[in-house]
Amino acid sequence: MERGEIISSQVVKLTVLGSGTCVPTKKRGSSGYLLSTDTSSVLFDCGNGTVWKLEKIGVDYLKIDNVFITHFHPDHTSDLIPLLFATRHPYGKKREKPLGIWGPEGFFEFIEKLREPYGEWLRPELVEIHETGKKKQNIGGLEIKTFKTLHTENSIGYMIYVSGKKIVYTGDTGYFPGLRKLAKRADIFVTECALPDSEKMTVHMTPSDIANITKRNNPSKIVLSHLYPSMDGKDLPEEIKTISGNGETEIIVAEDLMEIVV
Repeated sequence: MERGEIISSQVVKLTVLGSGTCVPTKKRGSSGYLLSTDTSSVLFDCGNGTVWKLEKIGVDYLKIDNVFITHFHPDHTSDLIPLLFATRHPYGKKREKPLGIWGPEGFFEFIEKLREPYGEWLRPELVEIHETGKKKQNIGGLEIKTFKTLHTENSIGYMIYVSGKKIVYTGDTGYFPGLRKLAKRADIFVTECALPDSEKMTVHMTPSDIANITKRNNPSKIVLSHLYPSMDGKDLPEEIKTISGNGETEIIVAEDLMEIVV
């Protein structure tokens, strides 16, 4: 499916629940992103504080339809525990439709290992655990396609089509050439930009990597996230545009509770 194939007036909104990393700061929490439309609400990653922030912005955690996990590091998964526990004991409310929780290869084993110390507390009704697989799937009104990322053995990112919009979420990853194709004609390209060029790593990206992705591509909006403290205070959009020569793409530095509408 290419961008624009589906015509719809449905509003698509991305809310950044956590724009940081495993390192706690006053400004940024661990990774979590809410994608909402008129008919569905889904989470991408579920790091520390994600569930509490849903309540903070007025979103009932029991109304979340699906959660999509990119990899198993704690700053992307730790709030699965309070989410499942609160779903089992919702205090005067109840979940009325199934919650799907999706992850990469090895996710079944990961969840079972979480249940070893927590037992039945992490076995609420109306929760279904899935491994995503590699084929495009229609999940709750979203067309979801995963792609392998350069971070851990099983790490993945997600390409989402909804209401004629293309949204890409890289999760944690180092640079690889395929990201350029993934970014092409994206309405929102949510990418990690964890470190400055002086701290380059193979499993995380820097401003020069983002510039390389956008040099010959024109995603509508790039959202820079998963930012370590050393990235705060830098003019990242200007730095990236200077390197890439691409002045057309809007570059947004993510902040917790930021809303982006397409």
